[in-house]
Amino acid sequence: MADGRRGAPPRDQASAAPSPSADVAERFTLPEFSTVPQAAIRHALVGEESAAQSAATVQVPAQADLSPPPRPGAVVHPGMASPPSTKILVSRHVLGSDLDPRLILVREPDSARSASFRVLRHRLVEKGNPRAVVVTSAERGEGKTTCAINLAIALSECGRARVLLLEANLRAPQLASLLGFIPPECFARQLARHREQPMDPWYVVQTASPWMHVAAMHPSGDSRPLLDAPAFSIAIDRLRLAGYDYLVIDTPPVLGSADVNLIQDAADGVLLTTRAGKSTARALRGAVEQLSPGKILGTVLID
Repeated sequence: MADGRRGAPPRDQASAAPSPSADVAERFTLPEFSTVPQAAIRHALVGEESAAQSAATVQVPAQADLSPPPRPGAVVHPGMASPPSTKILVSRHVLGSDLDPRLILVREPDSARSASFRVLRHRLVEKGNPRAVVVTSAERGEGKTTCAINLAIALSECGRARVLLLEANLRAPQLASLLGFIPPECFARQLARHREQPMDPWYVVQTASPWMHVAAMHPSGDSRPLLDAPAFSIAIDRLRLAGYDYLVIDTPPVLGSADVNLIQDAADGVLLTTRAGKSTARALRGAVEQLSPGKILGTVLID
């Protein structure tokens, strides 16, 4: 397995207990895709006020269809490479200079940590190249959002693919704050609207890469609705037809709700993230038992 960590561990970690991922891999025979060391990464979110200020950089077109540029060597079609029934309206957001440390491929594209996500990209191809990938974890704080956003950037890197990063964590959304924008329309509201009007356009934001779009929840502290499984299934079906090569879905943790069970039914596979020094074999065992075994693609160790 390609690994972002090389050489001996630091002196202050030499006597640390082994990561639970080794125990989990042995117990469940799950393939561990890639180790992403990020001990220096903080988990500070951009505050709502800061996000609102940076929203000035997002220009929401009234009727424009701002599709990402075609991949190198791809056949160019007018507008987005999709049936006219699925329309994507794109706002463009330029990342500021004060980047969240979790944007690893943007902050340090030549680092070993970034290379680990590129390894993960290749491992997914080896696993059958699933087109709709759920990224989750057993419990909170185990790196699922970090993994989802960097995987999406890695997949879209250099125009290899058109990627849509979806936020399905209705209770604790982070993507808009992490990227520093206010979405033109909250993804939860879009889900509700498209259940009644499936032919309506979808509103997304282009950021971090010309070939990556984001459909995020509003970062405000408003109460979140329960996930509408039929609406989410309709959304994935429609967005599969919108010209994207990959859908990467950031979700809540598995334990504590049934949201991921409903989400996985509309996806092709599930990645489980674990964090060294935090994740436990017991929690991951419970997550594996709650998910459909045939959907699990493997585990990603966030260190």
